[in-house]
Amino acid sequence: MYSNSFKKFVTEGIDNYFIGTGNPNSSILLIGKESAIEPNDTIGHNWYSRNARDWKEHIDNETSECLTYYVDENHMLRKNWGKNTWSKYQLLSNYIWCKQTEKYRVDFLQSIFATEINDSPEKTTSKANKSGLNDRKLLFKNSSFIQGFPVVVLACSNYIKNNSDLREIDEVFDVTYDGDEIGKYWFNKGNWFFTHHNLDSSKLVIHTRQLSADVNNEMLMKMGEIIRLHLIRTGII
Repeated sequence: MYSNSFKKFVTEGIDNYFIGTGNPNSSILLIGKESAIEPNDTIGHNWYSRNARDWKEHIDNETSECLTYYVDENHMLRKNWGKNTWSKYQLLSNYIWCKQTEKYRVDFLQSIFATEINDSPEKTTSKANKSGLNDRKLLFKNSSFIQGFPVVVLACSNYIKNNSDLREIDEVFDVTYDGDEIGKYWFNKGNWFFTHHNLDSSKLVIHTRQLSADVNNEMLMKMGEIIRLHLIRTGII
């Protein structure tokens, strides 16, 4: 039910690092900034700290997380639905799989695995402790589980960089930027993404902003189209 690379990632993560949520056997990895958990949210922090152990139990019992659910009036995501990250992930998933949007329905976890590049939960980016970012990037680089996804969406803005001085995306994911002519998608100052591929073009890595708030739906639609075409071209779907 679970790959050996995922089992290793989980086992080594117990009491060490956050694993993520969703379907670890999927073809798409979404990497956000950090889990948006308030400092005084005891339930949220308990869930976060138990994440690796919970996955170990799923592995041992051959069970899985709940991968589809309805965001009802009492759910913490309901208030900001349409603006929060989970609703944007759902919309992107709908574009990838050419599905009609069903309001307040979460099912993207069936075909996507989601984790964070910063292993330090905080409600806002400005308050987040970012001191562990380099260690987390090194973990991702050396993890066969993380490296095994044919599509990676880095929805974490400047938490990871490719520029004239630093080529973190290239180095961590063993890819190369496609170049401005075909790899740059610019919708406005706050909405953009860049595409990268490995040598045989079997892996697609997209770098973009955090998917929340005023993220452009046209951008999500184009991103979804590119991901779908990659999955088709590589014979995954």
